[in-house]
Amino acid sequence: MKQLKRVRELWRLNKRGIKRVAFLLFLVWYIFALPSELFNDPKSKVILSEDGELLGAHIAPDGQWRFQDRKTIPYKIKVCTIYFEDKNFENHFGVSITGVSRALYQNLTQGEVVSGGSTITQQVIRMHRKNPRRTYFEKIKEMLLATRLEWRLSKSEILALYVSHAPYGNNVVGLDAASWRYFGRKPEALSWAESATLAVLPNAPGLIYPGKNHESLIKKRNRLLYKLYKEKKIDRISYAISIQEPLPEKPLPLPNHALHLLHSRKVKSDGKTSIHFKTQQMVTNELEKELYSLQANSIRNAAALVIDNSNGKVVAYIGNATLDDSLAANQVDCIQAPRSTGSILKPILYEKALKEGIICPESLLPDVPSRFGSFSPTNYNGNYEGAVSAKVALAHSLNIPFVHLLQKYGFQKFKSDLERNGFHHVNRSAKHYGLTLILGGGEATLWEIASYYSKNAQLLNNGSSADLSCLSEATTSNNTKKSKGSKDMAAIYSTFETMVEVNRPGEDGAWRAFSSSQKIAWKTGTSFGFRDAWCVGVTPKYTVAVWVGNADGEGRPGLTGIQAAAPILFSIFKRLPSSKKWFNVPFSGMQNRKICSMSGMPATNLCEKTKWSYIPSSCESSGSCPYHILIHTDQSEKHRVTEKDIPTYEMKHRVWFTLPLLMEKYYKIRHADYKLLPPYLNQNSRKLEIEMIYPRPEASFTFSSSQTEIVSEVVCTNPKTIIHWHLDEEYLGTTETIHQMVVKPKKGKHEFVLVSQDGQRLVQKFEVK
Repeated sequence: MKQLKRVRELWRLNKRGIKRVAFLLFLVWYIFALPSELFNDPKSKVILSEDGELLGAHIAPDGQWRFQDRKTIPYKIKVCTIYFEDKNFENHFGVSITGVSRALYQNLTQGEVVSGGSTITQQVIRMHRKNPRRTYFEKIKEMLLATRLEWRLSKSEILALYVSHAPYGNNVVGLDAASWRYFGRKPEALSWAESATLAVLPNAPGLIYPGKNHESLIKKRNRLLYKLYKEKKIDRISYAISIQEPLPEKPLPLPNHALHLLHSRKVKSDGKTSIHFKTQQMVTNELEKELYSLQANSIRNAAALVIDNSNGKVVAYIGNATLDDSLAANQVDCIQAPRSTGSILKPILYEKALKEGIICPESLLPDVPSRFGSFSPTNYNGNYEGAVSAKVALAHSLNIPFVHLLQKYGFQKFKSDLERNGFHHVNRSAKHYGLTLILGGGEATLWEIASYYSKNAQLLNNGSSADLSCLSEATTSNNTKKSKGSKDMAAIYSTFETMVEVNRPGEDGAWRAFSSSQKIAWKTGTSFGFRDAWCVGVTPKYTVAVWVGNADGEGRPGLTGIQAAAPILFSIFKRLPSSKKWFNVPFSGMQNRKICSMSGMPATNLCEKTKWSYIPSSCESSGSCPYHILIHTDQSEKHRVTEKDIPTYEMKHRVWFTLPLLMEKYYKIRHADYKLLPPYLNQNSRKLEIEMIYPRPEASFTFSSSQTEIVSEVVCTNPKTIIHWHLDEEYLGTTETIHQMVVKPKKGKHEFVLVSQDGQRLVQKFEVK
């Protein structure tokens, strides 16, 4: 008997231990029963405007329309959902004892499961567990997990989870997807009737199918609306109006306002962007309107960017507007596609040359027939000005002056500048591009071009710049602000001032038709073969960049920046909020300097006509005006003389404006007041100060296939002599100190003409056999 008592005592003690262990195990399970993230279903790719409007969406990988989880619930949706699903939601701890008791009674009396008595919290748990088969054991587990969820989350968070993952019929999951698919609006904009419709759907999602069960669905909705009216959540008028509203007939297509941005990596996973919804729509309309007028010429595609110059955020992104969605090329994002730049890079070279002091805004550049090895550029209009100011060359987009400017600046250096400033598609060797780089020999994207001009505008606005962003955040790891010095600011400001007057010769009427009340710095570009039409414009408030062409690369005659892209740009600016003020003058990087009115360079005491002008301080290093020289003539002023010809006291001393030979030839055609230098009275009385040492006079060359160039060389008595080189009436360039020039002559007879800055000429002939 004693042993039996001992066994019973041990069992009693062990039973207590087992209970304690079981309780501890249950407690551990209860604490860790729910994962940190309840739902990990794949989401639809969604992009939203800055003010929360839906720009576009792509279905989730599992074929469901399922948007990102909500953080907040619109008031109408909250009221309708709670009053339909769980009136005591705010008061229970995850389980409603009244609801469970009522459901148990109904199920026992009916002999089958007809009610679950589930709270909203329990339904969240059930959705998390993928709707397992209903049993009493599953119900108990569901109730326990619901109380655990109530410990973890607030009521608002639980309700947000519910509406984010509830089924709303068809392949629509979650409130946002349902609101857009059935009503074409965001949930915050829904009426009471629409909110009630969505509130009753998760209970019976099959009722929404088009043309089916509408009578049952409308009864459910109206019963809920009547309950809200009785509970004084809506007034009599709202109730009367709401029950008359029709149900949606079929799912609607989702908005498609930014197709190419939807697939861009520049948008974060949460889908929030910096896009202004109304601006996006306006720019799209302007692109499509212009394409209607261009479609007769088989021009099918256009793209545009609008950037806020206060922070570098993109407020409109239309990657490829088109009137025909059937072509495969229309899927190309033309904002990110590299294209030949045409003349759109000229302002960048102009700005860099100003900063380096290579030119002043009104410095003269050669505009004459020119050959650079095998490259012979021509102007768009086929004319030559002889000599033209850098400012006019940019305003009229003259090709030849800018090729000479690039040669002087250095195409290797310019290529490095472009790469350093975000032009990632200029990625071949500098030798590959050569001097063609400034005329479209390289490629860039609309994003890169817009980014560069916007950053410059930001510098003038703020003294610093931010990288372009489509994100809603003000700063990201790739959006670091960068400051620039006064030299940069002055060069940028002078460039923008010049771009205000940009125009092509012969297009004056067109330019004035595009002009607007606000001041805009702008530039067009047209690629070789009329494949790409560019236009970029800048104000203190906005940068607008436009591309027009065919996404498949097909060129069309007449596709030019001035005719196709510029009208869109100015239409967009006309509809954007205007900039009342222009950029502030960066006085710290500029100086008021007396410049020669004819050469545009800092004046010397020989320059007779001068003016005061604010120019970048860096222009001081460009040197003084070299075109005004002092000459000595006889009394008739018809001949130049030396002391060997006549006594000094009989000489007249004159200041003369003179240009190099070939520049002079074309300059005098357009400037009737230009006077040629008078010839020497006695040519033999003046010692020749320049001599060509290679090739020698009447030299003859026979080239092999591997040798195609001659390195010509000249020596000068005066080491400071400047020599202008011409070959067969084509301008080759200028040399100082070291006088060498590489030429690639073709078969036949040729003639070098060299002219010093004081007018001495050397003519040398040679032949290539």
